[in-house]
This record gives sequence, structure tokens and C-alpha cells, in this order.
Amino acid sequence: MTGYAGRLRVLRVVGELNFGGTEVRTAELLPRLSAAGVEVHLVTLSDEVGPGPLADVVIRHGGTVTALPLDLRFAVRFLRLIGQLRPDVLHVDCANFSGVLLAFGALRGVSGRVAHFRGDDNQHRNPRRRAYRWISGRLLRFFATDILGVSPSSLTFGYDPAWPDDPRCRVVLNGLDLDRLRRPSSDDLRALIGAGAADLVCVTVGRASPDKRRWLLPPILAALRDRGVQAHAVLVGPGDRADDDRVRAAAVAAGLGDRVHLLGPRDDVGGLLRQADVVVHPSRLEGLPGGVLEPVALGVGTVAADLPGVRFIGERLPGVTIVDVEAAPQVWARAVGAAAAYTATTAASVAAERFTRSVFAIDTAASIYLEIYRRWASVRPGQERASRESSRPPVGSER
Repeated sequence: MTGYAGRLRVLRVVGELNFGGTEVRTAELLPRLSAAGVEVHLVTLSDEVGPGPLADVVIRHGGTVTALPLDLRFAVRFLRLIGQLRPDVLHVDCANFSGVLLAFGALRGVSGRVAHFRGDDNQHRNPRRRAYRWISGRLLRFFATDILGVSPSSLTFGYDPAWPDDPRCRVVLNGLDLDRLRRPSSDDLRALIGAGAADLVCVTVGRASPDKRRWLLPPILAALRDRGVQAHAVLVGPGDRADDDRVRAAAVAAGLGDRVHLLGPRDDVGGLLRQADVVVHPSRLEGLPGGVLEPVALGVGTVAADLPGVRFIGERLPGVTIVDVEAAPQVWARAVGAAAAYTATTAASVAAERFTRSVFAIDTAASIYLEIYRRWASVRPGQERASRESSRPPVGSER
């Protein structure tokens, strides 16, 4: 798009910085955005900046990182920061709470106000949560200029089932940087965990939380043992004391305490995944799960719970074996066998070539972000409505 010169400034808001999928995907996009003249400044709503990859990349590409905890001073501090930075676009990754932050952006005259849904909010809601969601959702509907989702289901469950009728809405798939996943690990995974040559190595990647259901891994290993398959489970991602203890307790109860390995956060996830026989992703709540997309891009068979985002990936790339969300460990074990067979018969080069031709390639996502940002950078505060009504989703987005 023409008509805009100079560097474009985006204020991006995320809940926290860690090794989660939102942070990794955003970090992968930043070099491409920076090369195209976009300067990203980051706000995290937690008390501190965590150890994830995003903060360093933001600073390296000329941005800043500000921690603004949600306390009594938040509104004043956030409004002041907007006034200091004077961003062209406010881009918020905070589900329906994005409506509150975008209202602040409108108050300070920010033309482009982007709400981004990353997950499927399809869980039970108590009356208090329903009231909060209703209020935040009304603010979002009124103040957002663009409403994005990482998958159709993230907009259906997170925003509105009628989202295809809202011209502001579009699906922007999480672009995946295959080059990052190709970087080798300094560890030999089998040697690191003490696995024998014939043992099956099952890896799962994701932060510790109840929704990720990491505690299902030991019962799945036990079901594999009943089928005559000796296996190890490797859990990669930020831990949580209570969740880690639950995983360890399940491993001890199954008599597999020495076969379940919690590695914590790693910056060599791709190198570890490429050494896996199979990936197991038991999470019950996702948008477009990187824990499924990453191994499939590498040719590693993956077993995952039947969620809309998982099906979305499986319909576009082979290698995904889907089981019911409430399936018993024995069902998961049978699926693990099928996924491991896929890994054994799939060349990494074939999987990579297939992935680079898919809708999940990172350059597609970068081009859509740039279209949105440049459109609003060329609009003065009084022109939002006309620009919104004339905008159309670019080639490469899905409705």
C-alpha cells in the first residue's frame, strides 16, 4: 500500500511474556515487520517481564518493553504511555479484555485498534464471567477497527459465532518460521533421558496449566507398556509447581517415575522435536496449537485432542492423529502407535516442502499484518469509519 512514508509505530499488548505460542509467533514475525519499517513497542500486563523470547527481539529491533500490571494505577499509566509513544496502531492480544484497552486507545486518538483472539474460549462461564465478557465484548465491538483470530474457531468461540458477517473480522493464521525449527539442539535427547534404542520417545511442548492436561502423559505411557511398548515422555515448556507435582505423582502411580522427564523451557524446541518418535498434545483448550503445527512441519507424527484448531491443521497437513477429548489412555496409546508409524515413514525434507507451500508459511502472516498496519498509519483519527468500511481482507486470509 502506498501513501505512507517513514517508520510505522505499533503498540502491542500481551498478557505476559513467557515461552508461550503467542510470544514465539510474535517474535518470529518481528524481523520481517522491522525490515518493512514497522517499530513494535510491547506492553505486558504482568508484574515482570518473563524469560520468553519476545522481549529481546523487540529491543533488538528498536522497540521497548514495558511491564504494566493490572493494578489501581494501570489506566493512568497506560494512557500516559500511549500519549508518549503516539502509536499508529494499538494491537491487543487479550481476548475480550482487549475491548477495555482499545477504548483507552480511542480516547487517546489511536486510529488503528486491533483485537486479536488466540484461543477458543469455549469453557463453562459462571455469571460473573458472563457479565465481564458481555461488557468487554461491547467495548470491543464499538472500539475495534480490526478483529483477528488465529483460526475460525477462535473467532467463533472467542468473539461471535456470526463473525463472518462482521467486515472487520478475518482469520490470520499463525505463521511458523521453519528455519527456527531446523536449528539443532546441543543435546542428544535419548542420551539426556536415558532412553534405550528401542524405546519410544514421546514429546509434548506447552506451558504448564490445567487445560494442557500434561498429567495424561504417564497413563498413556502405562497403556503403551500394556501393549508391549516401552516409552519415555518428555515435557518441554515453562513449569508450574502444582502442575509439575501432579505430573510426577501420576508417573509414580503408574510405576514410571524414571520415564517421565520435565525439561522446562528450552530455546531448542525444534532440535528436540526432530529427535522425537511422536508428539502427544493432550490439551483441551487451543486456538491454532503450535504444539501440533510445529512437529507436523518437521514430519513428526502428532496425536492431539479433537479441537477445532487441531482439525483445522489436520485438514491442511498430514501427520495429525485426532482422538476424542475425553478418550481413555488406551485410545491415546493406539493413536500414538499410528503417529509413530507416520514419523518413521516421512522424510523431513518432504514435510518441510509441503509446509512451505501451505497457508501456515510465515510470510503470508507478515503480509497481512503489514496491510493492516499501513492502512491505519495513513489514516487520521477522524477517518476511521470510512477506512473501515472500504477495507477488505487481503488475499491469503480465510473467512
